[in-house]
Formats: sequence, structure tokens, C-alpha cells
Amino acid sequence: MGQHEIFVRITRSIQQQMNGDTNRERLFITGGAGTGKTFVFNLLKNQVNRCYAKTAVKVASLTGVAERLVGGQTLHSLLKLPVQKDGKLVHNMSLLTGNFLRVMRQQWKDTEFFFIDEISMVPYEMLCMIDSRLKQLKNSNDLFGGINVLLFGDLMQLPPVRGKQVFNQPDRMIPATHLWRLFTLIELTENMRQQGDTTFIEVLNALRVGELREQHMDILMKKVTTEANGEFSVEKVLHIYPTNKKVDEHNQAVLGHFKANNTEMYKIRAQDRLVDGPDNNIDYDKITPTDINKTAALPRELEIFVGAKVMLRSHIDNSKGLVNSAIGFITEIIWPYFRRAQIHATDVPSIRIDFGRDGIHIIEPISKQFPAKRNAGTIERRMLPIVLSWASTVHKMQDSTVDYAVIDLGSDLFAEGQAYVALSQVRSLDGLQIQELDCAKLTGKKPCNNDALAEMERLRSIP
Repeated sequence: MGQHEIFVRITRSIQQQMNGDTNRERLFITGGAGTGKTFVFNLLKNQVNRCYAKTAVKVASLTGVAERLVGGQTLHSLLKLPVQKDGKLVHNMSLLTGNFLRVMRQQWKDTEFFFIDEISMVPYEMLCMIDSRLKQLKNSNDLFGGINVLLFGDLMQLPPVRGKQVFNQPDRMIPATHLWRLFTLIELTENMRQQGDTTFIEVLNALRVGELREQHMDILMKKVTTEANGEFSVEKVLHIYPTNKKVDEHNQAVLGHFKANNTEMYKIRAQDRLVDGPDNNIDYDKITPTDINKTAALPRELEIFVGAKVMLRSHIDNSKGLVNSAIGFITEIIWPYFRRAQIHATDVPSIRIDFGRDGIHIIEPISKQFPAKRNAGTIERRMLPIVLSWASTVHKMQDSTVDYAVIDLGSDLFAEGQAYVALSQVRSLDGLQIQELDCAKLTGKKPCNNDALAEMERLRSIP
């Protein structure tokens, strides 16, 4: 089905629902990289709001990157879903109560459609939580609270970090309704992103389904290089790696490059305090987690300078595009008390960041709390919500698009679909360099997500 046919179907469905039809749309809209899913997403969102003459669509995605692209919120934020604890998926969700429930029902009273992006990364367990929460918010026992639900994404991209894939109902949930199987497949096939670059399209489509041939590998081999000139210079180009370890190593290497050129830098150290009691003579090194994911995404230490490329690690203002994973360049460092420079090692400044199309904004330090190690209580950290970002992981780049990137397709690839996601974020072959290429990872036993491939075949076979 093409973009026009989808547009007509949704418009006709809205007309029928306005005339009393109780049937609701439950669609899974998908396609390969660059087939225009985000365009269709925004096209349908605007059409639904236009037909109802009000804001009738709620929009959400799993991560901040897609959230910024489609102009919504994260699923956890919008629906107040429980977050993972120590990397484990939370299976039990508390019901909303009291004034909080009344406020949220008011926020959802005009909602007729719910659009969810990045569906490949949403576990089935979360789909059940969404159904349960919508029933409560709309005060209805109908599936998904009786509203239309449209799922967007590509099952061949990255699967959930935790939990079952969205199409895989866990055995413990049988014989409950299989929610995924309520959705109808709509597949986009025309590539819109790499227009005129049919060679790249062929490579991406072959990699997506695990059918790379010798001619495809030859094309990728020609992109392997260590040259760093022009748009691929170390201070400009984005490097995409499979692991956080390699991301950190590259960011430190680029930092070293600027230091070698005598760039004026400032070392910023987080202000930590123990919330639960006196913090005199406490060795914070012993009780503070080293993993940034366990410190409310706030780093303990940063080295920054004017011109540094950084990424937000917290939601600041969704309306301005200041969401988790937004990337920009520092244009000014603003020290406290109108100082012209850093006076004390504990000074935490504000910074002005150029986020490109999202504008230039001042980012202030924020305070967040997290559990200390050894049952020592709760630590409150005040720090800038940023990290250096000359490099990013494949997971953080899903659903993003860049003009130039250097991609690591080496032995550290560990997830099905990781290479496909990484390559599909670059607009053309001209904007691609490959740092390392492990052919076995792209053509071995699991070059793609075989379970997702089987599910796509099942969906296509339904009349």
C-alpha cells in the first residue's frame, strides 16, 4: 500500500467513526530504511487533527531520538509506565489513583488516535501495559481504551533490550488476547531517503533480510578507510559504534586531539551530597556507582570547551526539541555569579548549545537523585545533563538520519539488525565511511533478526 492509500483509508475511517462506527483502526505501518515512515507518521497525524478540528492524536516512542523526530513524548513519560530497575523489566504496573488519575483522564479526553514509533524496541510486556493504561485513562474495557492505535517502525531493526519482542507473546500470558495479532500490516516499499542512490538501496535491502551477496560486500569493502579529511575530519563527523566502551574510547581520543591543539578546556566535577544524613568524611568514590545509567544519566566528571560536541542525557523541554539524545555544539560557557572563568574546582557552569534546526539554548545544571552503593542511602547529584558526543552507539541512533558518518561494523557487533540500523542512518554512500568490517558478522548464522523475518512473512501471508 502506498502513502496515498494509507491517507485515504485513515480519512475514510475517521468519517465512519464520526457517523457512529465502533470499529477502530489497529495498524502496523512498516517498511525498510528510508521508505518514508516518518513522513507518513506526520502526514497522518496532521490529517487526524484536521479532521477532528482538535488535537486528537497522542504521539509516543521508546527513546528520545524518535521522540524528537515525531514530536511526541516517551512512552514512559506519557503513560507513566514503570521504568526498568537494575536492567530488569518491571512486570507489575500500579494503577493511577486520585487527583493524578483525574488530571491524566482530562489530558486524554480528546484523544482519538495513539501513534507509537520505534515499535521494534517495544517489548510485548510493554504493549500489554499500554493496553491496560489506556483502558484506565479512557475509563473503558475496550481494547486500548477504545481508541485507534497505529504502530510505526521496522521489525528488522533493533529488538527490545529486555523482554519479548513485540510480536512474541510470553507463555505466561497465554490464553490472554494476543494483542500484537490484532494489528493489520501496511508495508511501505518505495525508498524515499536514498533517492537516486539505488546501489545503496540494494545493499540495505539485502542486509535487512540477511541476503548480502559478493557484489554487496565489494561495495562495503570499498568504503573501508581511515582517512579523516573534509566532512570526515575527526572534529566533525559522527562515529557510530556497537558498544558504549568504544564510544567512550573515541570521545576521549577526540578530546585528546583538541588538547594537543592547545584548546582551552575546563574540567567540571559533579556536586554530590548524601540526602539521608550527614555527609561529613564520606568517601563518595566508594559509594557512588560508576555506571552513568545508575547515576540518573548525570556524569561524575566532564571536560568541556567551546566547540565541543555534546549530547543531552535528560529531557529538558520537549517543545523546543531539548530531549534525551539531542546533539549540539557548545558555543558559550557561562560561569556562576557572572565570573569570567572557573574559580573553584566545584564550579558547575551553564552552557549555551547550538542544536542546529532546534535552535540555540542555554542548558542549566540539574539535580537528580539515585541509590548509593552498599545501602549507604540516596545521593543527590547536581551536574550538567550532557556527555561528549563525537560518537554514539547504534541503539541511540535508531531512527536518526545523518549526512556523514564513520561506522564500525567489526567484531563488536552483538545484536541482530545492528549493522542494518547503523548503515541505514546514513543518507547515501557518499556520506559513509567504514572503520572496521567483519564480513562474518554480516553474512554469518545470524546476520539479521530471523524471528522478525518470520513474523513479517506471516503478516504478509494474511489475506
